[in-house]
Amino acid sequence: MSTSDIDKIAYLLNIGNCLLEIVGLIIIIISTIGNLCNYIVFVYISPLNKHPNALFIIGSSIGSLIFINTGLLTTIIQLLTGINLLEQSLFWCKINLWLTYSSGCFSFMCYCFAAFSQFLLTLPKIKWQRLITPIRAQIMILLTALIWLLIFIPLPIFYNHIQISTTITCINLNSFINLYASCGIIIGYYGIPILLILILFSLTWYNMRQLLIRRRSLEGAVTRMMLIQMNIILMSGIPAGICIIYILSTQYYSKPPLRTAYEYVVGISIVLFTFFTNGITFWIYLFASKTFRKHLKRFFISKWNFLRNRILPLTILTTRTNNTAR
Repeated sequence: MSTSDIDKIAYLLNIGNCLLEIVGLIIIIISTIGNLCNYIVFVYISPLNKHPNALFIIGSSIGSLIFINTGLLTTIIQLLTGINLLEQSLFWCKINLWLTYSSGCFSFMCYCFAAFSQFLLTLPKIKWQRLITPIRAQIMILLTALIWLLIFIPLPIFYNHIQISTTITCINLNSFINLYASCGIIIGYYGIPILLILILFSLTWYNMRQLLIRRRSLEGAVTRMMLIQMNIILMSGIPAGICIIYILSTQYYSKPPLRTAYEYVVGISIVLFTFFTNGITFWIYLFASKTFRKHLKRFFISKWNFLRNRILPLTILTTRTNNTAR
């Protein structure tokens, strides 16, 4: 291997690590704020939590919060501090991928349920619109979480600390389990959700055009939000799915180091984009819906006025007490 190739490989690896450190940290901050705001909005703002659809959005936000933080935070901590939590803690070694894979699939399935609920609301019959009740929504969320945890339960069983030379590594030596986990994430995180979302959004858009032909503003606002979400999910999900399939199909081929370095940078970019699209639901609602912004503004103004009315009398009382003591 020539010196120029060695320099190029080092340069590419450095780019990949910088992407993880900088972009990954930004994604964690943006998505964590967005998911927490989603939880607050759909729990405490009454106009937005009347329909069971809000429960699916809350479930998706919780799953996204766990997925992004367990999937990215460990790697970023290792790059920034040199501390590998997977090697330091056997417990974290066993459950890291389990939580990441399960919460990622759970998050997207909750989003599919929200799309299905939105589709039911556009049907003409009332009984179909009321098919999903709050109790049924809670049961669907709990069963989905349990099913994905059970599907990926082999991961904490087979991952373990193994000493290689003088280094302890968190690894799974069972090739079948690795293939099982990869196929599970392809089907559960990319395949099924993308297919369902594409079908449900298409049907919802068609129904809204039929039922709300005279209410262009409402149709345009809701359709715009759905199309933005669908396009972002498709833009991230399809390349990531293709990337994982490529990795699985070429993992036993001998590759030049330079090609491996290029694949590393491309893979990191696609993975980061996947994490980013999973955690921006709140920001999509915020920028695409005027009604959502209006309710959010009213909520924060009311909370600010409440705190101000509580703090101001306390400040006045404290001042009077201090003056009297003097």
